[in-house]
Amino acid sequence: MRFNKWSAAVSVLMIASSLAACSGNGNSPGSKPGNTSAQGGDAAKKISETPAELTFYVTVNGWTEQQFMETYGSMIKKKFPNYTLKFIPQEGPQTLPSIITAGQDVDIMISSIGLTSNFLLAYDMQYDISELIKKYNYDLARLEPSTIEIQKQLAGGGIYGLPVNTTSAALFYNKSLFDKFGVPYPKEGMTWDEVYELAKQLTRSDGGQQYKGLTMSVQHLMLLNQLSAPHLDDKTYKALFTSDAFKQAFDNLARFYKISGNGLVNNKYSQASQLDPFYKEQNVAMYASLSTTANTLKDTMNWDMVQLPVFKDKPGVGPQSYPNYFYISKGSKNKDAAFQVLTYITSDEFQEFNVKSGNSSILKDGSKLASSFGANQPYLKGKNIKSYLPAKFAAPTVKTKYQAIADKEMLAALVDVAGGKDLNTSLREAAERADKAIAAEQKK
Repeated sequence: MRFNKWSAAVSVLMIASSLAACSGNGNSPGSKPGNTSAQGGDAAKKISETPAELTFYVTVNGWTEQQFMETYGSMIKKKFPNYTLKFIPQEGPQTLPSIITAGQDVDIMISSIGLTSNFLLAYDMQYDISELIKKYNYDLARLEPSTIEIQKQLAGGGIYGLPVNTTSAALFYNKSLFDKFGVPYPKEGMTWDEVYELAKQLTRSDGGQQYKGLTMSVQHLMLLNQLSAPHLDDKTYKALFTSDAFKQAFDNLARFYKISGNGLVNNKYSQASQLDPFYKEQNVAMYASLSTTANTLKDTMNWDMVQLPVFKDKPGVGPQSYPNYFYISKGSKNKDAAFQVLTYITSDEFQEFNVKSGNSSILKDGSKLASSFGANQPYLKGKNIKSYLPAKFAAPTVKTKYQAIADKEMLAALVDVAGGKDLNTSLREAAERADKAIAAEQKK
């Protein structure tokens, strides 16, 4: 990748950073049971026992080596004692280009689907692992189907990585504020219209303190919208902000910021301005975002959760799946060893550890692990964890390499609408800006 493209990718990173059974019989973990062919069990066993150094990169600001080891590394090292693991922290928008400039290879990139385009694709690090899947007879059918469908969309029928876990979105609420104002807690199966009325009821001033009914991570909710409305056409890369489905999904969220007292502070939107008042200042009654918000809240407040509200004409349809993937980088010199790690993190053994840590299983039949969810996380005890994932995921939308540009202009439209500008005008102008920015990027 030429350096003159890095400056654009760095700006993308700045946007992104503001957004968070043990195998047996000699088989590779995740290979088809009973496989003992040279390309299956025997080949995998040989690679697993051969010393190799693997460098990992997590696309989330602030992750420490300790956090990496606790979440993934310790289990990987236990499974592959002959592998040397190296972790490079993501510390800001210059981190990845600096690594590339220095000639440092990344073997495995760990990223959510939401940040995949901003890191893996923006730096042309993607690698189709289809041949490795075939070589080691890996069984994709054992994984939750939408996590693979997302990859095939992303890779044009290929596959760049394997999922380690998935999440979605949920509605969190401050029980203390509901108790304070004598309002019943949110219920499962509520529609967006019902939550809108609830937000209006809880947006009030009391004792000199302004309380808000609902704040949201709009970027994530639109990325995972229940109407499966894409931001961009996956062939032309033209913005689809003015499509009926996108307008409906967008307007459904934007209206909350037009409730008197529930608007944007200083007419600006940021992730921190939505989350911090909920769990730090605790003057917001409800917060809608990724289900993994639970890991941030922990014991900071008296909270619980329900499934994200549904559209009344689409009952039972939740938000889309939001997987985290392990990607093998194109520049890796140890692709076979890296693939053994990918097969292991999707194994029954690792998935059981993963689920006990409070992450959802990516196994197609994950029900047998459900009772263990969050067993190693005391702060989840007594919480409504069945709402961590919807009963039914919405169909996934394609996330292109220009997703960050689309997100930026979509959020700019949100600010315009919250400030009083007409919805159709705001989205049309945002689409024009996105198209112009993408066209300029394509010329680099």
